[in-house]
Amino acid sequence: MVMASSIIKVENLTKSFGSVKPLDNINFEVSEGENLVVFGRSGAGKSVLLKCIIGLLKPDSGNIWVFGKNIPELNIDELNEIRKNMGFLFQGAALYDSMTVKENLEFPLTKLLKLNQEEINKRIIEALEMVGLKEALNKMPSELSGGMKKRIGLARSIITRPKIILYDEPTTGLDPITTKEISKLIVSLQKFFNMTSITVTHDILCAKIIADRAIMLREGKIIFNGTIEEIEKTENEFLKNFFSYEEIKN
Repeated sequence: MVMASSIIKVENLTKSFGSVKPLDNINFEVSEGENLVVFGRSGAGKSVLLKCIIGLLKPDSGNIWVFGKNIPELNIDELNEIRKNMGFLFQGAALYDSMTVKENLEFPLTKLLKLNQEEINKRIIEALEMVGLKEALNKMPSELSGGMKKRIGLARSIITRPKIILYDEPTTGLDPITTKEISKLIVSLQKFFNMTSITVTHDILCAKIIADRAIMLREGKIIFNGTIEEIEKTENEFLKNFFSYEEIKN
């Protein structure tokens, strides 16, 4: 059973795709209110991990305890009940191109929560104010910059006021200034709502701003679990090479 302080606990999690095994018997926990960052090379299983946690992928074996429930054992109705308290920011924001910003934000409220229109409108304005884009209410995604799309995606992720939020590469494709703005926004929203989060990223700047702790995935295993400061002092050659390369990129 999950420890009282752990809102997420992953036990012996394995997921394969044919001969490829991106997750190989991994274990970790996330405490309530903590922001865990997940590092790894492309194809290391970072996004697979997030999709297993939210129930979009079913693992081959292992347990994923969320709010004391084992995600792989839940049926679709039980999963949807859990998802009411979980937000997911997809890579690229994943806004519906045919919908206005208002309609994009309405979607999770009508799908997951039973709210009247007055409450829905109130939630939408509140979320847009929090990400600094109230004026974008009636815009189409095609009218937004990359940074604005990320902010709207973030607004949609937090509009249901989730207790857990999963971020998949929240700053990919953004310049360093916008990256810093989005990262600081993630921290402020996390504190405001007292959310727990797992963030998949390659971005060292983003990680330094948001991370309480980080894990590194390599060949299906967790090879590091600790703080960003500990990573920066590591003598592990793979970690040193990974982060020196990422620093050059950023």
